[in-house]
Amino acid sequence: MENRFERLHPIVNFIYYAGALTLLILLLHPIFSGAAFVVILFIHFVQDRFKGLKQWLIFMVMSGSLIFLFNPLFNERGRHVLFVVSEHHITLEAVVYGGMTALSIMGVIALFVSYNLVMTPNKLLFLFSKLLPQFAVLLMLTLRFIPLMRRRLEEITVVQSSKGLSLAQGTWRSKARIGMQYIQVLLTFSLEEAIQTADSMKARGYGQKKRTSYDFFILNKIDIASMFFLILLLVIVFYGRFIGHGQLVIYPLMEKISLQGNEIVFLITYMMFLSFPLLIEIGGKVRWKLFN
Repeated sequence: MENRFERLHPIVNFIYYAGALTLLILLLHPIFSGAAFVVILFIHFVQDRFKGLKQWLIFMVMSGSLIFLFNPLFNERGRHVLFVVSEHHITLEAVVYGGMTALSIMGVIALFVSYNLVMTPNKLLFLFSKLLPQFAVLLMLTLRFIPLMRRRLEEITVVQSSKGLSLAQGTWRSKARIGMQYIQVLLTFSLEEAIQTADSMKARGYGQKKRTSYDFFILNKIDIASMFFLILLLVIVFYGRFIGHGQLVIYPLMEKISLQGNEIVFLITYMMFLSFPLLIEIGGKVRWKLFN
């Protein structure tokens, strides 16, 4: 079922996801990264009850865990030594930096999963195809590359398993040989489909004239108000980041993790921006109950 945030104009959706991605990368602070990750999880719960996120759960957790573990193992910088393992110093600074980086990476992955649920290819083409047709296609193909390759690999696995070629059985050498066959089939399949898509686009004259769109989106008052609200919050958060908020200085001397004064207000503003899909959903339900 489509929620209220998905029914907004594509430009509003794009501003939200572009801004959220930028802020997740810029604001490296344990409290900011942790709060942002929790908000994104709530957004997934409202959107589809974690159905889309479950497919990426293992990859997301593994990526975050590796970053969290490897940073203290390969980085000895820091004044606060927690313990020593085989003459290697595990420092508090390295653990904190690895933890907030892991939260940021997991937040970015979860945000891209939500993006794929909301920003359909038609919405993306509607925004950019008239001005930048080549960029629109390249961006669309890039963002759907990993999910598409994953689905193709699942199809190839089913077909190859029916022929007795499975990665679940056999020695490591045989598994590696079968795995290379999987990759060979995957690449061949992808290249052949790419050539067919390119020929089809060329035959239809893509990019030669202004493109019409199957879906026509109208910018109404709610969309305009939402767009200005998001831009206002973005300006405030960028200004706060410019004056030093939302960034934990670790080296050479680590700052206190706790927030004080204006940083708390800055955090609330940041959470308001990330919680925009939730605010739209809650506001729509409250409005429906008031007028019905």
